[in-house]
Amino acid sequence: MKKAILKNNIKHQGIGGKEIIIEKEMTYDYMLDRNFEDMTIAEYNFITRRPDLLTKPEKDVNNFKIYYGHVGFLGYFIAEDEIEKWEDNKNE
Repeated sequence: MKKAILKNNIKHQGIGGKEIIIEKEMTYDYMLDRNFEDMTIAEYNFITRRPDLLTKPEKDVNNFKIYYGHVGFLGYFIAEDEIEKWEDNKNE
């Protein structure tokens, strides 16, 4: 199980600075291939929260990592540039 600390500048629902438990890893092009009508609330919130990613060149999008995980009991999609640091999980 991967854990990370999110950057403090994330204002969305107060998750900045909190620990996220990562459950799924994908690239941003996964999001671009999704139909808006089929998106979960977490996916929609991510897309609307990070519109800057829509303008990334295709070569960057294909390798740009997106993660899904839980902060507390709620699920969130976050981008690799929103992670402050990865936590050491050697004891788990």
